[in-house]
Amino acid sequence: EIESEAILDYADIPHFLISTVESHHGKLIFGTLAGVPVVAMQGRFHFYEGYSLKQVTFPVRVMHALGVRTLLISNAAGGMNPTFRRGDIMVIWDHINLIGDNPLIGPNDDTLGPRFPDMSEAYSDTLISLAEQVALDSSIPLRKGVFVAVAGPNLETRAEYRMLKTLGADVIGMSRTYNIPPVEQGGTF
Repeated sequence: EIESEAILDYADIPHFLISTVESHHGKLIFGTLAGVPVVAMQGRFHFYEGYSLKQVTFPVRVMHALGVRTLLISNAAGGMNPTFRRGDIMVIWDHINLIGDNPLIGPNDDTLGPRFPDMSEAYSDTLISLAEQVALDSSIPLRKGVFVAVAGPNLETRAEYRMLKTLGADVIGMSRTYNIPPVEQGGTF
């Protein structure tokens, strides 16, 4: 539904990667959505494809340089909470990073944010409340939960599944954890 003004192939953007995942089209779309200027990635890169987390998160830094200050990320995840059903929509209110890496490791660029960002409130309460209100107004069931990020590409064993549920995870996935503090709460990319 984006009214596109420009579409760039990732291959034409310096330092952008090419996704090896089928259906990830590899395009950066500039346009408007409901009158609001947006930049959208049509496809993304994954740690399990063999890329470093610095490479995987590079597009976020590019969007920040372009003026983006609110980041919305979606993905498909495996449900672990027994009250969740296939197809449920869940807004992440916290996460557990078990990927074993962090895109902030290495030299710090102070222009992009602090060396040690506070992750105690990693997700914007304002945006979560907005998502809940929109879902309520639209009669869309919405879950709220904890996302656990794993490196993949294999799925978890039965023992890992039990451990992750014990840790408090509601869903599990391999394509989302950026360790970026929320922008409207004072964080930067």
